[in-house]
Order: sequence, then C-alpha cells, then structure tokens
Amino acid sequence: MVKSKCPLVLSGIRILMMAPCLGKFGGIETFCLTLIEDLVKKGASVRLLRKRVFGFSSDNSVEKTEMEITEKWSSEQRSRFTCEYVNRGDAQISEALKDSDLAHLHNPMVEGVWFARKHKIPCVMTIYNWRRKGLHPRLLAWRWAARKADRRWYISEFVWDSWESKRKKGSARLPVVSKMPTGEVPPGERRGFLFAGRWIPNKGLRILLKAYHRLAPSPETWPLILLGNGPLRPEVERIVKESGVRGVRLLGFVSEEERLRRTREAKWMVTPPHTREDLGLTPLEARSVGVPCIVSRDGGVKETGGPHALLCEPGSVESLEASLKKAMEMSEDEYEQMRNLAKVGLDEYVRSLDEYAEEYLNLLGMT
Repeated sequence: MVKSKCPLVLSGIRILMMAPCLGKFGGIETFCLTLIEDLVKKGASVRLLRKRVFGFSSDNSVEKTEMEITEKWSSEQRSRFTCEYVNRGDAQISEALKDSDLAHLHNPMVEGVWFARKHKIPCVMTIYNWRRKGLHPRLLAWRWAARKADRRWYISEFVWDSWESKRKKGSARLPVVSKMPTGEVPPGERRGFLFAGRWIPNKGLRILLKAYHRLAPSPETWPLILLGNGPLRPEVERIVKESGVRGVRLLGFVSEEERLRRTREAKWMVTPPHTREDLGLTPLEARSVGVPCIVSRDGGVKETGGPHALLCEPGSVESLEASLKKAMEMSEDEYEQMRNLAKVGLDEYVRSLDEYAEEYLNLLGMT
C-alpha cells in the first residue's frame, strides 16, 4: 500500500470497536488502546465495547492502564473516546453499531458482524488466534464471521496460514502493535534477561526458571526479571524460594511506562512459549530498541523474534539453557552485532498505524 503524502484526517467519523476481554490487561487491550489513540488524534470518535468472555475476572489492570494512557491525551481527545463492558447479546451492541460509521472487531464476533450487516456499515476484523479445527457450532460461527468481514487482518503469518491456506481478497498480515519503547540504552548499562507476559501454563515461565537455575549466573550481571502476573504466581514464588536460586526478581504487574523502561534496560528479551503462540508482542518491542531476543520455535513467536534471534525448542529446558548460556558467553563485539541485527526486518514486519485509517477511509468511500 502506498503511504499517504499528507496527514490522514478522520474528523467526524464514528468508529465502533468490540474486543473480547478476560478482565486482565493483555495484548488485545494494548493494541486496542494504541490504535484508538492514533484514531482519536486523527479526529475520529471511538466507542470501545469490551465483551466479557468465559472466565472473565477483573483485576482492575484494564482500567488502571487505560487511565494511565488516556490521561496523557488532551481533554478534547478524551471527550471523543468512550468504553464500556458488555455481555453476549446485550442490546447496546446493536445500538452502538447503529450509531457508528464503521465497526472494527477484534477476533471473529458473530453479533458484531451480524449487526454491522444489518445496519449496513463496513466491518473490519483483526484476527489474533490461530483457527481451531472441528465442527463445533462456535467454530463454524467464527468461520462465518471471518468470511463476512469486509477486511481481515491476521496478526502473523502463522495465524493467517491457519485460516487461509489460499490467500483471499480483503485479507492481509498486519501485526498488532503497541506503543513501542524509544531511546536505546548503551550495552554496558544493560543487565540480564527479561520475561514479560501472563504467568500462565505453556508460556514457558516454568521452563525458564529451570534453565536459569541450572546456569546459576551472577545475579548482579545476569538477573532474571519477571514482569506480569497470573495464576502461576504462587507456584513461581514457591519455586524461587525452594530452589534458592539468586537473581530472580518478581516485579509483577507494572505500569506501561516501567515495562517499556525495563525493556530498554534488558540485555536480552526471553520469550519461550510452548503453546502455539499466535504472535508474541514483546520481542517486537525489544527489537525496536535494539534488544536481541531468545525465542522458541513456537507459532508466531519465531516471526516476531526476527531472523537473527537465538532460537530454542518449545518446552525444552536443555535447549533454552543452551541459548541462555550462548547469550551470556558472547563477547562485547558479538553482542554489539546482535544488537544491530535485532532491528533487521522490523520495518517490514511492523507497519504504520496509518494503514488502518487508510482502509477505513477506502471502505467509507472517502479517498
């Protein structure tokens, strides 16, 4: 797509976004707010419906982070953004779509597509999750919803392949993005390994703790900093206490500002899931400030880690241990090379948010 030669203006355009929500701030919430901020600053009005899904349990991280982000907007910009929680089948879903010019759904949502078509407004969709196979009614409904969207954006080649073995018109790979950290920290001031994400099974946290414990590196030079939270926290705390491993720092859920600062200050980002991960956002954030990555060959993570990341086998303590050791034994010159290589291919993979606004305007016949 050709980039716009002049600033995009969305003044007067009403956009309805609807996204699934578990009650915890995560990748979908990050992308929604990043995109919404861009749209609001271009003049659009955005209404966000967070749909409570099975397992919903609020820990207030969604509200806390949203406030942290929106308080930096002007009062006029804040006046053009509203958000609310909805349940499946709530009447306000249809009402909100009726009062909008365009709908942007995050993952296939049958009611969103249905009411968008009923009210004759364009409907676009960002698809985050690889397609599960089977004949379950819910899976068939998701397939229908994806087909009926006017535009489909898949967050990784891995996810796209699972939905469309043959590429369809109106589909593209357009990875979700966050507000990338800026300002690189000199290599000599960086320390250790950073893990950032939900503390849930198969994200590789248990594997990482075992591999780090085996290496027992200097806690000052090579700390293991863990950001995030989740149901594995009691287990993680027990493992750290019982193993006596030094250097593990459990910082838990932190502000966006601190998370980005910790990313800049890390020597390596470690993202080792074994769950067919759909994307893996933290490697992209790390690479944007020249922080190289250690990632598993799992789903979309091997894409976002970049062509020069250190790779390990999903679920293998031995393989991850070998990658951590290789990182620790690098000379200053070798690390400098990895730091520069981290950014290779990033511009082609993560593209401008303007592409969303351009597609909105095309669908609305305003270009």
